[in-house]
Amino acid sequence: MSKPLKTRNVNIGSEAEPKFMKIQDYWGKDMVAKVDELLHEYKDLFPKRFSHLKGIIGDLGVMNITLKPNAKPFKQRPYRLNSDYKEKMHQELEKMLDASIIEPMEESDWVSPMVVPEKKQKGKIKIYIDLRNLNDACVHNQFPMPFIDKVLENFGG
Repeated sequence: MSKPLKTRNVNIGSEAEPKFMKIQDYWGKDMVAKVDELLHEYKDLFPKRFSHLKGIIGDLGVMNITLKPNAKPFKQRPYRLNSDYKEKMHQELEKMLDASIIEPMEESDWVSPMVVPEKKQKGKIKIYIDLRNLNDACVHNQFPMPFIDKVLENFGG
């Protein structure tokens, strides 16, 4: 039985406004120091709050999902929501709207329900979308991304 990996909190922010990242000790001290250095160098790429996210950048274009030729639009009814989470869910959605992560839609042919579980931290929630029906209707890439461990294995020699 292998030992569980140790995690280390790295402050890539400042003393006044700390921003912690967790890294696991896969490597020796030298490699962990290099990862720490990279995190500090590119700390702007790791926003801590929704308000720091840049949202969907229009310059990159519109993302298109290729559907199977026989795919029919599917409107799934919403799942029941715990009444304790209703206000928290609205707050999270407002944060995402303000950060331009999501956009309001009047109507859509495809409707998927939200799943709102509680986080490990009591009182906090997560918001997921159940996209199983859309995934079933998508044309899947015949050449998917390789697993990262295979890429690193080939890269390292």
